[in-house]
Amino acid sequence: MANMFDWNALDQKINATVAEYDELGKSKALTVVAVSEIMEIDIDEAVDAITDGGNDRGVDALYIDDRDAKNDIHVFQAKCVNDFEKSKNNFPGDEIDKLISFVTDLTNHDAEALESANDLLKAKILDALEVLKESNATITVHFIGNTAPLIDSELKRIRTVFSRYKAIEFRMHDLDTLSDFFLEKRAPELVREITAIDTNFFDRTDQNLRGVVCSVAAMDIVDAIRSEEDPDQVEAGIFDQNVRVYLKRRNRINRRIIESALSDDNHMFWYQNNGITMTCDKVDLGPSRRSPKIKLTNVQIVNGGQTSNCLFEAAKEQKEKVEDVILLVRIIETSSEDVKMSIAETTNSQTPINVRDLRSNDRQQRQLEEAFADLGYYYERKSGQHADKDSSRRVDALSSGQAYLAYGIGLPETAKKDRGRVFGDLYDTVFAEDLTANKLLTSFKLIRLVNDQKKEVRKKIREGANLEAGKMSLIDGSFHVLFAIRQICNRDEIDTWDYDLAKDNLNEAVTVVSKLYAESQSSDANFSSNRYFKDARTKDQVTKTVG
Repeated sequence: MANMFDWNALDQKINATVAEYDELGKSKALTVVAVSEIMEIDIDEAVDAITDGGNDRGVDALYIDDRDAKNDIHVFQAKCVNDFEKSKNNFPGDEIDKLISFVTDLTNHDAEALESANDLLKAKILDALEVLKESNATITVHFIGNTAPLIDSELKRIRTVFSRYKAIEFRMHDLDTLSDFFLEKRAPELVREITAIDTNFFDRTDQNLRGVVCSVAAMDIVDAIRSEEDPDQVEAGIFDQNVRVYLKRRNRINRRIIESALSDDNHMFWYQNNGITMTCDKVDLGPSRRSPKIKLTNVQIVNGGQTSNCLFEAAKEQKEKVEDVILLVRIIETSSEDVKMSIAETTNSQTPINVRDLRSNDRQQRQLEEAFADLGYYYERKSGQHADKDSSRRVDALSSGQAYLAYGIGLPETAKKDRGRVFGDLYDTVFAEDLTANKLLTSFKLIRLVNDQKKEVRKKIREGANLEAGKMSLIDGSFHVLFAIRQICNRDEIDTWDYDLAKDNLNEAVTVVSKLYAESQSSDANFSSNRYFKDARTKDQVTKTVG
């Protein structure tokens, strides 16, 4: 059951989001925080998923996950209370019927019934209808609340409604489950046993610490994390002190780990994987000098959660392959909770966002940080590196690189659909030798101007005000507006990297993109905003229109 610590952990995150996005308010901030964590996306992307306001059909956010060739539609309804006492109440069921009605209309492709939605939701509905044409399309309905869950009768009713559809799933995210994203709870006392391979182990002691390093069969780890109550599931409690939550969606890194374990070259696993780190209150090392049994009392896997879970999944697929896998294990015995948490924080490195982290200490990244300091800005090589500084003077490396990808390199569709590539396969393209701090800063400041206009569009939608034709383009097409500014500068022979001159082209750029958007929308009965701005041909239209 959720307690005050759970409430404070989530509420702190909500308040921090409101401080960063003052137009949201607490209710929308809860939605944004939850969508970001559940979908594993950036906060800015989560903000773009927001649809609530007048005529929202009970939908507070809608996100289409097309990563890794998926076609998954995620619909969110959220309820936010303002104090801990109210959090003990159950998630209210008074608007559930609205969401049930919406999903029914969506799955029935009832365009007329969906016509009453607000402009923001309507644009996302058109995208969703396109996705539903795909054979692998799914819908997941999420109920989010910093409260207790829905009452049993409402849960049963929803499950009954959605049970008619094979590709529709329902999930409840209450205060207890949401706070797990932000609060490390006291670990349960788990006792596990593993076996060191032959004499491949090392044992040392320093003051009140003891360390054992050994090679272990992967199946020992699979068995160690297996739930005693349900052998087909992982014992989540063994990861309670891990600073990262296992990302169940099979992202690229997790797929590589699984593929490595199941490959014909899985003998390379020991050499290519960082292994795992465990902490425990007590290590009992068996007397045998060959393949000793190692008993671990109150054990926690504080680093290597992704590896452990991936091996568990791989063993479900081909246990005989995983039986051949060996990995490195480091065990630290200590009774100090502070030391355990310190180890958890400092050893945790093999995570899905590590592509950026691994690049953060590159020579060029450090040089950019120094150059930005000379300009009076704080360049964040790592996410949140300068969180204590004035937000208007902070420049995030990933966000600025994404803006430069659209503005400086001319790939707005890539910036739109796959920002992760900035620190991935496009790293050398974005952070080439000719990149300067001024180019990054100009790109970053211009996208902030575009996003300010995007905020105004959202505000008008919430207030039920009429939008000019095509202005909805700002929601999904901000990077194309940025690209249009660059094209206008080129046409008028204006220095692209002079921010004060370039920003004067913002209004014309918005007009160009809005006009193209409106024309395409009116001429295509199956128009999808999401698809339109991911199409490489759209930037060609922008270039041609600018002239």
